[in-house]
Amino acid sequence: MKKTLALSMTLSVVAALQTPFFISTARAHGWSEFPPARQAVCYDQGGIWSGTPPNPACAQAKAISGSYPFVQRNEYAKNINDYNNMQAVRSAIPDGTLCYANDDKKAGMGAAHTGWTRTEVKAGTFEFVFNATAPHNPSFWQFYLTKPNADLSKKLAWGDLELIQEVGNVPVVAGKYRMDVTIPESRSGNAILYTRWQRDDSAGEGFYNCSDIAIVNDNNTPDPEPKQPYLVQGNAFIPQNISLDSATVGKVVNYTVLNQNAERHASFSVAISDSNKDDWDRLLASEVNGWYEANYNGDVFIGRWHDEMSHYMYFRNDLHGNYFNSRDAGFSGQFSITDAIALQAVITPKVLKPLENASVVHGDFVVLTPSDSNGHQVDVQWQQTSGITVQTTTGTNQQLMIDTSTLPNARHELTFQLALSSNGVSDDEVYSFVVQPSGSDDSGGGGDDDNSGGNDFGVASWSATKAYTQGDVVSHAGKTWTAQWWTRGEEPGTTGDWGVWR
Repeated sequence: MKKTLALSMTLSVVAALQTPFFISTARAHGWSEFPPARQAVCYDQGGIWSGTPPNPACAQAKAISGSYPFVQRNEYAKNINDYNNMQAVRSAIPDGTLCYANDDKKAGMGAAHTGWTRTEVKAGTFEFVFNATAPHNPSFWQFYLTKPNADLSKKLAWGDLELIQEVGNVPVVAGKYRMDVTIPESRSGNAILYTRWQRDDSAGEGFYNCSDIAIVNDNNTPDPEPKQPYLVQGNAFIPQNISLDSATVGKVVNYTVLNQNAERHASFSVAISDSNKDDWDRLLASEVNGWYEANYNGDVFIGRWHDEMSHYMYFRNDLHGNYFNSRDAGFSGQFSITDAIALQAVITPKVLKPLENASVVHGDFVVLTPSDSNGHQVDVQWQQTSGITVQTTTGTNQQLMIDTSTLPNARHELTFQLALSSNGVSDDEVYSFVVQPSGSDDSGGGGDDDNSGGNDFGVASWSATKAYTQGDVVSHAGKTWTAQWWTRGEEPGTTGDWGVWR
């Protein structure tokens, strides 16, 4: 007899966007965004999954350490209990390991090479930006610069550096730490800016980033050719004719990007709350910019070009002074304000990778059921995006019923994409699972195991008093979560996109 695995999890488009403002125990992560850290530069240039990175130093790093240093670009960290003792710091991160915080899995990022891509930074004061994928305060900052006589063709050593600035606890704003850093006016030429971001707590976790820079000094070197805007400016992000009187706590602000055919390309939403009622506009813009940077090389940006700084940026406190910018002039954006709704659907992390614990047995029915918990009409579109085509049926409630008996009796990895929208709020998600052959040792993952406190996959429920280590899987609030490192008492769903539970 066939078994039926029915799945229904909560989709919260807006909760994920607010997470950084509620984290109190999350493990901190991030990287230097300007000037960009070495690992971030390699990641952005591509070639990390297949082929060879275009930069020769990045290619060497991949040959030494594989893709891991680039994928983990936000985790160049070391826990040092006695972190106020610089001798203890230097012992924990000895000479030659500074650019990868003495994590041997990332050793390629500290290998000697003269070909690292350099970012031009003018001598004097500039705005340093750190992308905090999981911020943590209190903390403090130290900025080091290689000495004028440092040999940059060799591995970086502490003796190559001089401390140029220290900054105390800095508040995070929209996922970014921003502070003024001053390069000595006497400096010019190639150098490494070494950043230490140290948590001020018992964990002693510190983050260490190498930013390869070229110091431009008006007194010593000519200014480079000014960069030019590379995107086409379109309509205003928030048009003048839209009344913002309804942008109040409890409402949802939405932004939809349309392609050349006026079809939805991507949608984003932020729920207005007491904590973000004065910042919702830049949070919404940040979601758009971050998603297009990660998925489409920054082909869309909300903001405008800054001539003096020669890059695009979002201008705070200027609601109607930011614009939709796109590499394709046929694209456009639409802003709207709607009532808050609560959508429900089968949701897992946005990664096209089957989850080991999400498996069924050949012959099972898998039912994916979307709904709106407030009873609104929901528009649903399903599409299989990977694996052998399997027979599916759409039910009267728009659920997708998958008959795995139509597949050969073998192991299969299947992925389905869900486009879900209701009352102006929409989102795209993916769900991946494994079909195990019937009669195999791996079968039986369809949900019939007697596991007290578990979910449909037979995964034990999360416990606030239990300690978990890397790779442990639990169920909580209708989802399955995997621990990234040792943890206890941190509730899944509260630790952010880069936190311990994912």
